[in-house]
Amino acid sequence: MAKRFYMNRLAIVFSTPMTLLALAVFSFAWLKNKNGDPKMTAAMAVTAAVLLIVMFFYYRYKFRISSVIRHCRNVNEYEKGGMLERSFILEDRMLAGCGLNVSEQKTDDIRQMVLEDKGRRIILHLTNPSGTFDMQAIDKDEAERFAAFIKRKNPAVILTNVTPKGNGTLRELGAGIQI
Repeated sequence: MAKRFYMNRLAIVFSTPMTLLALAVFSFAWLKNKNGDPKMTAAMAVTAAVLLIVMFFYYRYKFRISSVIRHCRNVNEYEKGGMLERSFILEDRMLAGCGLNVSEQKTDDIRQMVLEDKGRRIILHLTNPSGTFDMQAIDKDEAERFAAFIKRKNPAVILTNVTPKGNGTLRELGAGIQI
């Protein structure tokens, strides 16, 4: 389910530009064939080059996500855990997602959590011994419930711009809810 979620999200982001660019290349090729205008060849080449660039980024993200999911142990376990917008959370580990990036991280060794409010987006910057990674939350309330979960897992965590709310259980993050 987690792999399908991330792959479908990637397809939603890239499907419109790739479809429109492919239609533009086809349209320019049709106009060139119909009129014989040499300007259409240049337009077709430029549009095809842009399509190749978009496809490069699509497949790059696709292979990165596949690699992360492939290296996860028991990916199907994430179906039973909680969720924080684009991240799947279990007691001991999580698939942290922000934008089109995904990484598997441990929940026990998070040392710092900083909430950044970017208008409609809530970004959580989390620091562990191996570095900093980002996660995204739907709203501040969800970020506060996640902060309570992190605080329960690691009481020494430093929280910035967020106060924990709730008991810090996975159930508060949606674990065990059947749709």
